[in-house]
Amino acid sequence: MIDAAKLTQLTDLIAQAKSIFVIFPATASPDNRAAAEALAASLSQAGKDIRLLSPRTPESSRYPESSEVAVTTELGNQNLVLSFSYEPEQVDNVNYHIGEETGRFYLTIKPQKGQKPLDPASVEFSYTGAEADLIFAVGVKELAELEQLYMSYEDVYSSVPIVSITNFEPQFATLAINAGSSPSLSQEVARLIADLGFTISQDAATQLLYGIEMVTQGLASRSVTAETFETVGQLLRQGARRIGFEQKSIEVTKEVKSAKNETTSIKKSMPIARG
Repeated sequence: MIDAAKLTQLTDLIAQAKSIFVIFPATASPDNRAAAEALAASLSQAGKDIRLLSPRTPESSRYPESSEVAVTTELGNQNLVLSFSYEPEQVDNVNYHIGEETGRFYLTIKPQKGQKPLDPASVEFSYTGAEADLIFAVGVKELAELEQLYMSYEDVYSSVPIVSITNFEPQFATLAINAGSSPSLSQEVARLIADLGFTISQDAATQLLYGIEMVTQGLASRSVTAETFETVGQLLRQGARRIGFEQKSIEVTKEVKSAKNETTSIKKSMPIARG
């Protein structure tokens, strides 16, 4: 559980931030991913401009999906960049104007007199630039594992406060929330959202419960604490659906029954030894 001093510091950081990145690594466990997505959804509901990021689009097999905040894989999307194959004689001057009736932006590239105009086929569009007031790094051990979300954007990470939520305190963090005493990051984030006074939607509650159950083997692990059951109770009251460990339990039960049936069949087929 986060102490009072860190909670106050975090509250101030969030209050001052308009744009927030919530980032989790490509190798994130279902628990870490659930913690990141639920945190992003709650911050979005609190009125923050949220971007949820991961180096690769995570697989969705059996994971409780939510459309509240979509995961993106590219950090730079602030500036639209137009590029083309450059020949000096094809560019004499560049002008722009905005059509009053159409409401469209027009960029005009005029070639030098007597020269061929720019070939439209060579024009390419892309996005660059990233701006944030605060970054949450969920389950991130080191920034390098964020791959393209970190490479070439080192200045962003060095100039913006970073809140780390993981099971230790990494050196890159401005504020580290160490979840080492909790069985899962989902449990820590669920309590953190409540401490911050933010709401948890039904989808976010389902994700957090899923993360807790996957780590604790359906709450059967010895790592489960009284606080775990308190958190689970709160999530269920907020509409969470239990989908995390149920299917695995059913599959194991079927396998056990099948094995018993095979054993019984073998016993019936064995000849009876007579003395």
